[in-house]
Amino acid sequence: MLLLKEREGKLIQELKELIYSRKYPITQYRMLKTEKRFEPAESINTDSWELMTNRQLWGGHNETYYFETVITVPKECQGKTLTYELRTGREGEWDALNPQFLAYVNGHIVQGLDVNHREILLTEQAKAGEQYRILLSAYTGDQNFSLFLDSEYKILEREVEHYYYDISVPYEVARLLPSDSQEYMEIIQCLNESLNLLDLRKKYSLEFYDSLARAQEYITEEFYKKRCSKAKETVCCVGHTHIDCAWLWTLKTTRDKAVRSFSTVLELMKRYPEYKFMSSQPQLYDYVKKHAPEIYVQIKERVAEGRWEPEGGMWVEADCNIASGESLIRQFLHGLRFFEEEFQTKNEILWLPDVFGYSAALPQIMKKCGIHYFMTTKISWNEFDKMPYDTFLWEGIDGTKVLTHFSPSRDYGKGAIEGSAETEHFTTYNAMLNPSQVKGNWQRYSQKELHTDTLMSFGYGDGGGGPTAEMLENCKRLEQGIPGSPRAKQSHALEFFQNLEKTVTGNRYLPKWVGELYLEYHRGTYTSMARNKKFNRQSEFACENLEFYSVLAKTLFQHPYPQKELTELWEIVLRNQFHDILPGSSILEVYQDSWKEYEHVLSLTEQMTKKLLQEVANRVDAGENEIVLFNPNHAGGPAPVLIPHACFAKDSGMFALSDGHREYPLQETAEGYLAVLDEIPVRGYGTYRTVAKEFPEHRMVHSLQEIDTPYFHIVLNQAGQFTSIYDKVKKREIIPDGTIANQIITYEDKPHNFDAWDINNYYTEKSWEVNEVSSAKILENGPIRACIRIERPYLDSKIVQYLYFYQDLYRIDIRNEIDWKEEQILVRDYFPVDIHTDEAVFEIQYGNVKRATHSNTMWDFAKFEVCAHKWLDVSENGYGVSILNDCKYGCSVKDGIIGLTMLKSPLYPNPEADKEHHTFWYSICPHEDDFRAGHTVEKAYLFNNPLTAVLKQNAGGSLPKKYSYVTVQEQNVVIETVKQAERSEHTVIRLYECYNRRCDITLTVDADFTEAWESDLLEHPETKLKTDGTTIYARIKPYEIKTIILK
Repeated sequence: MLLLKEREGKLIQELKELIYSRKYPITQYRMLKTEKRFEPAESINTDSWELMTNRQLWGGHNETYYFETVITVPKECQGKTLTYELRTGREGEWDALNPQFLAYVNGHIVQGLDVNHREILLTEQAKAGEQYRILLSAYTGDQNFSLFLDSEYKILEREVEHYYYDISVPYEVARLLPSDSQEYMEIIQCLNESLNLLDLRKKYSLEFYDSLARAQEYITEEFYKKRCSKAKETVCCVGHTHIDCAWLWTLKTTRDKAVRSFSTVLELMKRYPEYKFMSSQPQLYDYVKKHAPEIYVQIKERVAEGRWEPEGGMWVEADCNIASGESLIRQFLHGLRFFEEEFQTKNEILWLPDVFGYSAALPQIMKKCGIHYFMTTKISWNEFDKMPYDTFLWEGIDGTKVLTHFSPSRDYGKGAIEGSAETEHFTTYNAMLNPSQVKGNWQRYSQKELHTDTLMSFGYGDGGGGPTAEMLENCKRLEQGIPGSPRAKQSHALEFFQNLEKTVTGNRYLPKWVGELYLEYHRGTYTSMARNKKFNRQSEFACENLEFYSVLAKTLFQHPYPQKELTELWEIVLRNQFHDILPGSSILEVYQDSWKEYEHVLSLTEQMTKKLLQEVANRVDAGENEIVLFNPNHAGGPAPVLIPHACFAKDSGMFALSDGHREYPLQETAEGYLAVLDEIPVRGYGTYRTVAKEFPEHRMVHSLQEIDTPYFHIVLNQAGQFTSIYDKVKKREIIPDGTIANQIITYEDKPHNFDAWDINNYYTEKSWEVNEVSSAKILENGPIRACIRIERPYLDSKIVQYLYFYQDLYRIDIRNEIDWKEEQILVRDYFPVDIHTDEAVFEIQYGNVKRATHSNTMWDFAKFEVCAHKWLDVSENGYGVSILNDCKYGCSVKDGIIGLTMLKSPLYPNPEADKEHHTFWYSICPHEDDFRAGHTVEKAYLFNNPLTAVLKQNAGGSLPKKYSYVTVQEQNVVIETVKQAERSEHTVIRLYECYNRRCDITLTVDADFTEAWESDLLEHPETKLKTDGTTIYARIKPYEIKTIILK
């Protein structure tokens, strides 16, 4: 028979319209526009609220309203199933920015309502005369000024609904199949026979219901029982709602999004006992716990039942490019602790479906936090290259491997969408559980020979409410194994990964991916919103410094350790590392909020640290007005130190610092008195007194174009750019012939998709050099430091650079002060170097990676902009140059040219992004051999985390004049963290190896302890270490992170 499929489609559409047999429009509400939150809802008096009809419009931009109506059940609804439906006119549009509601029925939260979830089940058995008071807490969403309140309550015909899904789901499968396939013909014929039994002449009559029962029996017996369950391939469907903690909305808005979405999940769980749901990010749970405790109680009940899975590992789904290694550990430490304490569950999965690239340090951090599996989809967004694997072992820089699975959900047979992020290999973490995406999931999976199961994360995100009833109904049918489709089944994420591990362990075809998972997309997130990136790095150091100095004070004079304050400070830092806040891809209001939060962190840590250091200084056995210099780093110099003017009398006439063995000249500058010190006590302090001493003058700047230091002869052109940097130590020129360094170039930056996120490869097509100089001055000229100030106008902005040259430091510093007013302009600074190499080294968390400096392959070409932390290095055998920075990340090294991305000023989603004053520093550090011989790691720590000078306010004391709490003999080992343990008063010391070198280490701790234990990153002791008095012995592997607990 011809056109059977078309006939069936028409009948199925008619059947869908019969699911509701009667509708009762609601014509009137009471309305209140307010920012106030009403709790408890049952006690709200609405008598004074404005009356509105269903013909009136409402709306606004991120506004909140309350609406109330009362439904009285009519007689004809006795015994019927009743639902309430709400429409706003935005149905079919993107859920994240459209109206969302939290619905209360008779004073109790029922669920969220949004463009995907428009219906509330009022009752399965209505009673005539019964009343339902519906209260809606409404959020307009973004720029929605003309909304409807179009609503009704309806009689739901459960038998019709059941039959509709039994018929429509296999029909949708058949539509995806070749018409000459056995599966297609089998489905179409069965549907036709069933539909032939349905009598649609008089709808809702006894004859209609009798025929419906016969049609239902046929499709159940002849199709589902006899022709299904043959599929071996299984798509494991994990209910999920991916909620961005902030993005096109603020953290405050997210609190309500979480409550609405979680309440919707709970309501559907009542109706679908098979429904399993997974959600990550303890920050969201914490919001719900504080703002909707009744919902939180229900979540705990579902977790205890095994239906709700709190998984994911981190406190928030954090950016993994820019956050420091210690921050990533704290993400796990705080996240895992919350889930364990609140739900008695231990996470095993790092769930990061939407993060913009994944550091090669992550596998080790994961494994040492008890995380065995990794899930994402984001690498499928690559612009150029398709990842060859979806299931593989991911190996980090230290050799640690974790089992990884990329969820491959996409529509069946779908190609690329021209000009969009959706390439032919694109996949989604917000899958629709329907036949097209179940079949598409299996079709897209790259390694069908490895495993017959794949993972699907399904449900609407970002306030869209997660899975829908339709998805759950679809799953009921697909779970039975419809011919021509993989079987779908409800699953928890951990269940999937554990089964995957059992299947692939020992399989010789299980591949391995070594190194970073670089996202060939969103490269602008290394640079956008520079302020947040600077505040983040400062806050990370500030929190770690406060921890160390608190341990120091506790050790030296039993000062209480501020555990509560540090926990709260870290959670602010962790929250603002969410993958749309720290990368710079959120709206203006998000950055107004984060500015306040960062200022709180930096202000409080400064106050607490200052107080601690003053207390330590006053206890040092030294004279009044001597200077105590505190060094929180593992490196001891040489390094510059700035001592505040207040530490010196105006007429003191003192020109040097003395530690009793050596005198260091002082130079007065605008920022304070400058000295360059060597042999500074590491992880502790040293005491210095001021002495009157004349030192010979060293005039390094001969003119604005010529500078001489003991290390360099430097030539500048009229534009203040370097035309020559001759290294006197190694007797060689750094800059290639015919090139200039410190060349600032701006580019038209108009990405075709994501403004704040992207730097596209074509950005170089249109450029302008910044070479006009409006002012050039010599500000300082020795004896310790010389400084040239160069001011350059650019459009409506101003770029000022301070070039610093040192008598006793083998480096050149550049301080950038930029008043930026432009938009969609990318600013980069270039430093060509005469060094022969085909690779460069970039610092990442707890180590470094090598990247090609050529574009031999598309994989190499795609890395035209990469991320580095505090330093990068370009070296040949015997010589190299490191570039340090204090808050920048985006960079490149191609064909011998180092490019540093200074600013990116997008318009969307924040039109004010980066239009402000910026201060940041670079340092050019030549060295012999490679970055190891050049002590680049130590220099970068001292550059980012300088010494602090404190004036002793009294004479005498009991503490020694110099003191190091902890030292390590091996240069390749960094002492990253010294803190008190999270759940005890023991001390935690965290080290890492940074040279890719295996060695024995000797750690000396000047404090009382009886035992030293190596622990995991969660501070669970594992191996007792050998000790001898205050010395601890251990062995460290290349790039290993090692945590030691002192008891």
